[in-house]
Amino acid sequence: MPIFSNRKVRKDFDFFKACSWYVPGVGGMFSVLGWFLIGMILAAIVCMPLIFLKVDMCYIILVMYPVQFVPVLVHVKLQSSMNSTFDRGYSLDSNHFGKSGGALTALLAVIATLGASMMLELLSYYLPEMSDHMKETMEALTGGPLWTSLLSTAVFAPVLEEWMCRGVVLRGLLNHESRKAVNGEVTVRKMSPALAIIISAIFFGAIHGNLWQGISAFLIGCLMGYVYYRTGSLKLTILMHCTNNALSVLIGHFSGESLKDAKSLVQVIPAWEYAIIFIVSATVVLYFIKFLKDVEIASESGNCDVIPNADDRFEAEKKEKEASGEQNILNN
Repeated sequence: MPIFSNRKVRKDFDFFKACSWYVPGVGGMFSVLGWFLIGMILAAIVCMPLIFLKVDMCYIILVMYPVQFVPVLVHVKLQSSMNSTFDRGYSLDSNHFGKSGGALTALLAVIATLGASMMLELLSYYLPEMSDHMKETMEALTGGPLWTSLLSTAVFAPVLEEWMCRGVVLRGLLNHESRKAVNGEVTVRKMSPALAIIISAIFFGAIHGNLWQGISAFLIGCLMGYVYYRTGSLKLTILMHCTNNALSVLIGHFSGESLKDAKSLVQVIPAWEYAIIFIVSATVVLYFIKFLKDVEIASESGNCDVIPNADDRFEAEKKEKEASGEQNILNN
């Protein structure tokens, strides 16, 4: 199709959907990380007046957290817009839940997330003590009113981090095509799903910026990455992320002083009780992984729905009009 042909590009005001044509590889992932770091600087500048006015940190975080994602959002949107004419897109949010349906899959995802969170308590027990600065930061995140803690950690974080880490980075790594010319022939290669999931989980852990959250984020990121690979559902990974973070906030608010000063649940309950919890949790997580294996995979890259580019849509609409015109002639 000629580049300068007269065609209409369909406008779509769904921001997340409008990002579907940006499919970053490893290089693009570092670009996303770079814009995220710029966003952190921007957020610090924007919130500087609030800090000088001595506004409580729990309220400052409500402003700071979304602002740091703005440069990434703009970058991805612009890249997607430039690619949408000629490149195939991949939906950030699909609905491949198999015969069991979305409701049961979501329920099992929540239960498996709770199980994984309980298992990670053992990891927290063996990690070194947090630094005083880190303790102050965590206190700022969870020490304010319950509604601010839930809004920042169980709403903003799941939506924005899942959009970036699974919806952009993992979706990109799964579907990005690298082309290489060998003896005059062009070969197309894609990253293996397992490697893509691991790399995106490392990215997820790295953006937390500290050892204590980073290792746990990497491990649970692998689970959420596998869920995204099998289902293509960003809604599902957001739900899992929300469940994990909300659990931490609620435990911190309602557990009392005994757990507040402890590194992990392992320190405040008998070993035999935690052993039972760990075994039950591991069984639930393994069952959920087995459950997801029954979901059929559309391609080796997973279950992200393919979205045609503007040229493909133009040709499809043109053929549809031609077929409609021919049908009208036959009817007359």
